[in-house]
Amino acid sequence: MATAWNKLKTLMRGQARVGMEQIVNANDMLLLDQQLYESEQALREARRQLARLMAERKLNETRRQELQTRIHRYEDCARQAMDQGDDGLALDTGERIAELEAQHQRHQQQAQVLDQQEDEYRRFIQQAVEQLKTLRQEQCLARSQEALYGQAGSRRQQSEGLARRLTDSQQTLQQIQQRQEENRLLWQSEQQLASAGQDSLDQRLAAAGIGDSHPQRAREILARLRRGPAAE
Repeated sequence: MATAWNKLKTLMRGQARVGMEQIVNANDMLLLDQQLYESEQALREARRQLARLMAERKLNETRRQELQTRIHRYEDCARQAMDQGDDGLALDTGERIAELEAQHQRHQQQAQVLDQQEDEYRRFIQQAVEQLKTLRQEQCLARSQEALYGQAGSRRQQSEGLARRLTDSQQTLQQIQQRQEENRLLWQSEQQLASAGQDSLDQRLAAAGIGDSHPQRAREILARLRRGPAAE
């Protein structure tokens, strides 16, 4: 029982898979169009991410420049403090400069990372744009071929239908011609039978000396010739 149930479940999974494959195959053009649409949406999102990355890089560069400006200003202040002999103030200023330089270093490292990420993202987006363009062109070609093959199938069906109709018409015409030939032969037979009956009747009348009989007429002509020329 367990083996039969396992076979039944396997059969059901197989039917489901075949059913899904048939659905996919019947809607493959729609599936391709949806996949390309989703790819275009993902590409738009990637461009927005690139724009945010560029904005973050510019902001980091602005902060780095601001820190550089502050470092230069505190360096001048430290020199002035040392010139005045205020070593404590100069030391405090030096500590501030160290903090700013550490922040500047972090922004400098972050700038390098952002520059690398931006370059990689730009290359990725450019490749995606070219690939998507190629896929759209291939999709247009596939649609044209699909329409062409579909029309070819329709034309083939029309041609087959026309050929069947022509064959049927030819057979019908042959049947009509055969029927007409049979009617013609029947009519000729009826005419021959009628002529044969008429000739038999004429022969019987001639034998009885009735009607226009060539032998009777010939005997009359010979009798007239024996009597001699007729008087003027």
